[in-house]
Amino acid sequence: MMRSVGFVGLGAMGSVMAPLPLKAGFSVIGFDPATTRVKNSGICLASRLEDLAGCDAVILMLPDGTTVAKVATNLADAGFRGLVIDMSSSHPKGTIALAEQLGEKSIRLIDAPVSGGQKKAATGTLMIMVGGEKEDLDEISTLLGCFGSAAHVGPLGAGHAMKALNNYVSAAGLLASMQALATAQSVGIHPETFARVINGSTGRNNTTEVKLEPFIISRSYTSGFSLQLMAKDVAIASELITNAGFSAPTTGALNNYLMSAVESLDANIDHTGLYEMINPDKN
Repeated sequence: MMRSVGFVGLGAMGSVMAPLPLKAGFSVIGFDPATTRVKNSGICLASRLEDLAGCDAVILMLPDGTTVAKVATNLADAGFRGLVIDMSSSHPKGTIALAEQLGEKSIRLIDAPVSGGQKKAATGTLMIMVGGEKEDLDEISTLLGCFGSAAHVGPLGAGHAMKALNNYVSAAGLLASMQALATAQSVGIHPETFARVINGSTGRNNTTEVKLEPFIISRSYTSGFSLQLMAKDVAIASELITNAGFSAPTTGALNNYLMSAVESLDANIDHTGLYEMINPDKN
């Protein structure tokens, strides 16, 4: 039975996710030389990636597909022969290519990116979008259940495609909501009134319901998901949409706007900080 789990990437999301399998009886070995967030969490911290080679499964929660491929390849070279679960946001094409490469060493790969942010990550209530063989999903259903609700969305790469498309829709709602908020204030509508009314109307969306008051109106910009990562996912989605022949005027415009924002704003700014592009703080 699958009992030992490696977890690589202990940043904002990984640090609160990694301890959760302990409650279900799994042993967890974490690795991330760039953070100390999980001290006193109960998981065993490894000093080398190679220390995870004996695990039954290794979960990757990393910034991008390039980093995922590098870590997975290094694990393979260290003798790992289990199941790699990529919960990062990666490009579907890269995922398929990596699976073929790992398969040569009898390593299986599934993509299982998540949505829900830090709050849901900490409570184990994320939405998990799984691509790959259903048999692999069945094998790790208990493990994935530690993090939230898993949905098998299709073949390998489909999970990463679903995540990118989800963030494309989310980003479109984010930008539209910010534009509407700034415009409302310009005609004398109080921001809290705007949030209350739109959330009782047909324009409500994840941004208006979850992000407006705590992160945008307050200008705290502390939701826990970077603008750079959102822009990366929207770029992936834009490529998928264009290649599938479903491109619309918003496709390129949204992608280009986010790329411009990443260059113009602080490199590490939260995605809710996009509001500074639309309505800069004049104080």
